[in-house]
Amino acid sequence: MTERYRVAVIGCGGIAANHIRGYLDAGRYDIVALADLSDEAMAEKVTRFGITPRCYHDARAMLDAERPDVVSICTWHAGHAPWTIAAASRRPRVILCEKPMADTLGHAEQMLVACQRNQVRLAISHQRRFLPSYTLARELIARGAIGAVRTIQSFAADGLPNYSSHQTDMYRWLLGDVACDWVMGNIERKTDRHERNTRIEDCAVGVFHFANDAVALLLSDVTSTVYQGAFITGSTGMIALTTSDLQLLNADTGGRWELHTPPGRFGQPAELGEAFEWVEAGAAQAAELAEWLDGTRATFRNEAHEGYIALQMVHAVYESARRHEKVLLPMQTRANPLDVMVESGHLAPERPGAFDIRAFLLRGERMTSDA
Repeated sequence: MTERYRVAVIGCGGIAANHIRGYLDAGRYDIVALADLSDEAMAEKVTRFGITPRCYHDARAMLDAERPDVVSICTWHAGHAPWTIAAASRRPRVILCEKPMADTLGHAEQMLVACQRNQVRLAISHQRRFLPSYTLARELIARGAIGAVRTIQSFAADGLPNYSSHQTDMYRWLLGDVACDWVMGNIERKTDRHERNTRIEDCAVGVFHFANDAVALLLSDVTSTVYQGAFITGSTGMIALTTSDLQLLNADTGGRWELHTPPGRFGQPAELGEAFEWVEAGAAQAAELAEWLDGTRATFRNEAHEGYIALQMVHAVYESARRHEKVLLPMQTRANPLDVMVESGHLAPERPGAFDIRAFLLRGERMTSDA
């Protein structure tokens, strides 16, 4: 009989719904407990998904009482490290933490240490690695369908840590998880903009060089074009990638764009539309996580070291702006370089007044998150 795994969720905002739906659609899990300061947030998840978890205001009390197999960390960014460390001390079998991995590389390292010393597996939810179009693009690149990859171009918004950590992770996934060896970039920050309690820039440009000589260019809040996916050029062809399909152009297609819409395991793009990536990626991630727990899969494509590298690449853009140089990886600066620039006065806002672009996600009178 296939083993089922008991899941507890810390933080019941919008992203928790994606985790819960993924676990339920995968068919291998029971949601046994939720923890959040808001009764409304927990009740909303109970009603929406028809589940019967025990609900807690104190996540540590929940972990002590429930002893789950799997813990999902779905708090805002600054809560990722403290809650991962707290969960690891209770020794679940695996922790699945939302991205970005942490608010600083130092905190991300603490997460790795806490899980290592407690023998807990840690994964970071860059769930787009599980999209069929992303997997097909990776396979086409691996078999030389566009020759040697020359450039990858992507467009982002709303700050590098949240939106663009998906893209820095995507670059490596498409290239077979090849090492990123240097980063160069710059930012503009005239306002005091935050995203989920984390300082972000007003706009940014990043260039990422990989060990196979591929180069990725990231434009964030620089143009009106914004999407998850990429435009990839190779020595003998091109791929235009989105979260639901890809177009391929090479000699075999006769120099014409050829559309591919690979089917999902848990849903189909034609049926689900824009919801496809959330339904498919969340469920596929949870299904592979169960196989990792079963021992039928030796590795998991979202293991923590991948999330750590994605975060490092984002922070290397900030470090390049701070030090006015090309940043060699791995980075040695463990603080958030953007925080260092602002707090040192090197990048003081010209238009003071902190504001959070995700404040609308909070409930009641709160304008900042508690975790």
